Amino acid sequence: MNKFLTIVITGYRSEKLILSHLKNLHKKYKIIIIENSYDKSLKRKIENKYKGVDVFLKKNIGFGRALNFAAKKVKTKYFISINPDTTLYTNTIKNLIKAANKIDNFGSISPVIINKKPNKKEIIIESKKVNGPIMLFKTKTFLKINGFDKNIFLYYEENDYFKKCNNLNLKLYLINNSYYNHSKSSKFNESLVVKSSSFSNIEEKNNSYFVGGWHGQWSKFYYFKKYNGYVKASIVCLPHILLTTIQMIFCLFFNFNKAKYKYYKIEGCVCAALGTPSFKRSKYDKVNIY
Repeated sequence: MNKFLTIVITGYRSEKLILSHLKNLHKKYKIIIIENSYDKSLKRKIENKYKGVDVFLKKNIGFGRALNFAAKKVKTKYFISINPDTTLYTNTIKNLIKAANKIDNFGSISPVIINKKPNKKEIIIESKKVNGPIMLFKTKTFLKINGFDKNIFLYYEENDYFKKCNNLNLKLYLINNSYYNHSKSSKFNESLVVKSSSFSNIEEKNNSYFVGGWHGQWSKFYYFKKYNGYVKASIVCLPHILLTTIQMIFCLFFNFNKAKYKYYKIEGCVCAALGTPSFKRSKYDKVNIY
């Protein structure tokens, strides 16, 4: 069991993917699972089969707040956040730890996507951002700078963290001999909120997709307002919202679901502009935090 690293997996109804990671990793590393769907059956399965794995059930508090919670439970020097829908390779984690031990101070480091490796000879490559699906943090540093912005439920939480690191002169690095793969979908009717999760019906998939559109625009406006002010955020977002409004009107005559998705995007941006919290959730969430 590695004494320097804890693995944190934050999921939402991703049982098969989480169990697959546990099968490969539970004997090598301390593991913390944050399940945002409040799935008690998953907690029972893990605790019965994988002793020593800590499972915490949350009421869909979002990725950033879940990771902040997990970081406070970590007792090792480093921790790695792993998305459930990632594929790790033989030396993915080992080479990340080797690189981390060579860097004095950093905000985060990550592996590179296996089919998008940088065309560079260097192993440790300084970057303005790292790959969000797998990120290694120094626990003390992450807690000292208060981790992710708790106001962001979905999207831009990583951009916000990278911006914070750049402002604090905490470097970000890609590790060129550590690889991973990430399966994500972008087609309509496939959730942009819950990647690789199980849905009971198409309506539930679409509802999550609509909510994803809402949060994409809410978080975009919030992010730009936070770092550039209200006027700059409006300048950045307004043209897109005007175009989306035109598209929504057009879609009303041909595809109601797409029109509804456009409406959710507009509403998300307007809510952020009005200072409304990031409240929107899927109506299929079994437990609502508000």
